[in-house]
Amino acid sequence: MLEPRRFFEKVVPALVMQSFYDFLEQEGSISFDVKDAGQWTFVFGSEEPVQSGLTKDAALKLTFTKKAFDGFVDGSLDVVAAVQAKEVTGKGDFSLLEAFGRILRPPAQNLWGEVNTVG
Repeated sequence: MLEPRRFFEKVVPALVMQSFYDFLEQEGSISFDVKDAGQWTFVFGSEEPVQSGLTKDAALKLTFTKKAFDGFVDGSLDVVAAVQAKEVTGKGDFSLLEAFGRILRPPAQNLWGEVNTVG
């Protein structure tokens, strides 16, 4: 399983480079508090997209258990069940989560160079 620190410090910056337009197009920030694993803030349109720690002014604040975060990263998270079990909590502008998702799942190119939307 991909550790949260590696996800935020290595994977997310690489994905930002692949989806740079989506990254620049959006404004705001999302704070991620992964219990017993760490805290990070993702800032759209900034020179440093991932910052260690939480920022008070994040437009969306999310808290995950480690198990729920693992499911979030690998796509297996049952959001409704996780929210009901309080494994995931959030407050703020949830439209930012959709924008973050576009960065995590960028358009794919086929062999002919045409861009198709994945998912």
